Amino acid sequence: MRTTVVLPDEVVDEVRRQIGGGSLSGFVREAVQHRLQQIKRRTLEQAMEAGYRAEAKAPSLDDAWTAIETEGL
Repeated sequence: MRTTVVLPDEVVDEVRRQIGGGSLSGFVREAVQHRLQQIKRRTLEQAMEAGYRAEAKAPSLDDAWTAIETEGL
């Protein structure tokens, strides 16, 4: 898909200097994909942290399983 993104001239100039003869579109695509991966990872980490905190406050494991869960520790 083609789309229009507006970037300041100085940003585009800096990117072009850094990538040399590389593709500006390729650079932007990789940068956006990298940022999306960061956002997804942060979202997953936050969800996991919330789950761990909730589990610590009110464990969902039946007390009968506690001995088995910690067996051998």
